[in-house]
Amino acid sequence: MEDEREAKRKRQVKKMTKILSKAWQLDHSEPFQEVTDDQLKMMGEGPFDLTGMGISLDNGTYHLGRKGWELFASHLGGIYNRFISWYV
Repeated sequence: MEDEREAKRKRQVKKMTKILSKAWQLDHSEPFQEVTDDQLKMMGEGPFDLTGMGISLDNGTYHLGRKGWELFASHLGGIYNRFISWYV
């Protein structure tokens, strides 16, 4: 039972890593890869760039299942939203 749960968690992390990798490789994704602007970092909580999301993923922030996916999507959307609202 525990082995099955761990296998599911590893598959989920692998899928999330693949999504982050694709976001990293998009054309013109450099501003989202690593934020150095301290004022932008003060605009909320959570990861502020794709690098921070990768660190959160490695640290196990995104739990197994729906809640983990919702948090992952929220953080990914937040990165782009924060950037758009700050610079546009």
